[in-house]
Amino acid sequence: MISRNLRISTFSNKYRHDFIHQNIVSRNNHLKSLLKFHYYSTSSSIDPYTEKVNKARFDCVEQISKTDPSTLMISKLYPEYLRDAFIAFKSLNIELSKISFGFQPGASNKSKEFNNLKFSFWLQQLEKCETLTMSNSSNIIRNLNEPCTILLADITLKNLNFDISMLKQMIHSHKHFYNNNSSSGFRNLDEICSFGEGTHSQMNYLMQSILLSPQLSGFSDAGIKLLELPNSNDLRNNLTDISAHLGQATAISSFLIGLKYFAEKKQTLMLPSDTLTKYRLPEEVCLRYLQGNEIEDNTNNIKELMKNVIFDVATLANDHLISARTKLKTVKDQIHQFSSNNDDIRKLIKNEKKGFPDCLFLPYISGLPTILYLERLEKYDFDMLHPNLMYKEWRLAFRTWNAERTRSF
Repeated sequence: MISRNLRISTFSNKYRHDFIHQNIVSRNNHLKSLLKFHYYSTSSSIDPYTEKVNKARFDCVEQISKTDPSTLMISKLYPEYLRDAFIAFKSLNIELSKISFGFQPGASNKSKEFNNLKFSFWLQQLEKCETLTMSNSSNIIRNLNEPCTILLADITLKNLNFDISMLKQMIHSHKHFYNNNSSSGFRNLDEICSFGEGTHSQMNYLMQSILLSPQLSGFSDAGIKLLELPNSNDLRNNLTDISAHLGQATAISSFLIGLKYFAEKKQTLMLPSDTLTKYRLPEEVCLRYLQGNEIEDNTNNIKELMKNVIFDVATLANDHLISARTKLKTVKDQIHQFSSNNDDIRKLIKNEKKGFPDCLFLPYISGLPTILYLERLEKYDFDMLHPNLMYKEWRLAFRTWNAERTRSF
């Protein structure tokens, strides 16, 4: 698996100022004088820029609440001034999923070309955010109308530490899925993991980077100090590997959750063909089974073979979770060792829960919905058509609280 080092800027100490008062206020005052256009609210107490960002935030939250409510719950764990970044990344992924998962069976080449143009549109939106500065902010923000890109522009102006190339990688991964897997499915589990690395893992990397922004004085200090130590390369790699494992596990479970939807609505089987071949299970038979149609062969036999296929796929997701937990334990030991040998580190993490800084742990909580789904899948013997798998996960609130408290998942 490819490991990515965390990108930590080497901003000088002059940038470590109060995040709320100096950065946001100066930005808003600058934009207030530049942006002059009409908004839905007639309130005179809110400047146009703030109102545009507020509306974008509302729209993103509404979208997430309808499509991925678990993400909305997890977002509450982030400090309010960092929550927009998490929401923006998730909202962008939803927008990209609408394109990559919105394919129609037998679509014409013209239709496919049109959808590829949509990916190009999102790349252009990100390029605008990439070139955003205080001096050109007026012209660029005026032309941004997508809620998630407005929030991305806002966090760019806050000088938060994130790499837009990771967002571009998400677009390329969705585009690759659309052009190569959307109608024919996956050849093997590695292709699913590759998609997870290019989407869900990227969002984890992005949040790791955001939370380690140097100007978040008092919040990111402990994490930055730890990762700036001379012998911290292994710690960096382990933190990044945890994000990678969780992202790939999330992708696998997401396609298992959507298996019935793809079979019914898209006539596509999102199971690796090599695993189907292993159990001599024809794709057409699987589709008919998931669609609830009659099968000429022994239905019970097909059901058991399907369970075997689902078990193999879910096992790989669980293997990624086991690897993530193993590396998390290693990270805890490394932090403990560093703090034992360094008085400054020991003072910084003294008030952190379990001696594990928030800025390093919070991105991992995004893996909880995957963990809970795999637990339920095992409970019902990997039967994808079991009605209890359709229920909303009521344990997420408690498990989220417990994970944040115990620094485990």
